[in-house]
Amino acid sequence: MLLAAWFTLSLLPVYAMAKDASFSLSVSNYTPIKGNQVVVTVTGADLADVYGFEINLKYDTNLLLYKKSESLLQGFSVPLAPEDGLVVFAHTKVGKVAGLSGKGELAAITFEVIGKKTGQPTVELTRVKLVKSDLTDTVVKPGTKADITVQAAGNSVTFKDIANHWAKEGIERAVSMGFVNGFGDGTFRPDVKITRAEFVVMTARAFDFEAKGGMPLNFSDVDKIPVWAKDYIAEAEQTGLIKGYADGSFRPDQWISRSEMAVLIMRLYSGELNSNETVSFADKQQIKPWALPSVAAAADLGIIKGKNGNRFAPADPATRAEAAIMLLRLMDAEQ
Repeated sequence: MLLAAWFTLSLLPVYAMAKDASFSLSVSNYTPIKGNQVVVTVTGADLADVYGFEINLKYDTNLLLYKKSESLLQGFSVPLAPEDGLVVFAHTKVGKVAGLSGKGELAAITFEVIGKKTGQPTVELTRVKLVKSDLTDTVVKPGTKADITVQAAGNSVTFKDIANHWAKEGIERAVSMGFVNGFGDGTFRPDVKITRAEFVVMTARAFDFEAKGGMPLNFSDVDKIPVWAKDYIAEAEQTGLIKGYADGSFRPDQWISRSEMAVLIMRLYSGELNSNETVSFADKQQIKPWALPSVAAAADLGIIKGKNGNRFAPADPATRAEAAIMLLRLMDAEQ
């Protein structure tokens, strides 16, 4: 096996380690449609001094196309090309460092939904080999499964919670275009606030940013960026779409404000921004100088519109519906 090559485990006695360790699989937040990527994260609980590991994950090759594996831990990884629907992925820490104890995300496996036949894709964690820092190991066979709910594509896509929503038609259009998805319970949750990481991923999908993988991330809180968003955020950083805060952080889980969203959206606009542009919003005095040119330009193009009482509400968190609609309006403005 992979880890044997590193640790010469065949020469070592096998002791029970983390005998109560358990494992779970989680699927990235949104319900994918055909062509979308989905990330399955392997999380361990009740771990004890895990210095290295090897996981085996089964999947249906008729419904999913393997893309890549990566660990969320520091160290050295060895992913093998999958065979017959089995992903084998190994990772080890390097140097004299403590192993992982308690709960932690071990690995993230990315698939593309291909749908060569109808059905619900399922992935199963069949085997986990855990290696302690003293090189003793144990093998666990979790049999843990995760179902991936796939959303049908096309103009008929709708959700049970948008029937009377102001953004219904736009949401359905955005979903049919594939850059935003609903949830497995048949909802879209249009008024749920959206994080900075979620908005960047939505924007990257809308404008066909290629999530190449392996690109560096220079933010001070890179360890807090969810794995399903890392490649998109790295690509967006490289293209200049996003920038960090003064302290070098990205703050992926922070709600994105309407001002921030306006700035990011207008960085994609091919036209010039007039720094002397004014706005007619009733609360224009609350718009910060760094956001004003973008807000003014977006308002002039009809990308941004006011709320009740002609308020822009610059500090309010943006919602999933607002994000989808503004991206659609930008696309229309670019045509």
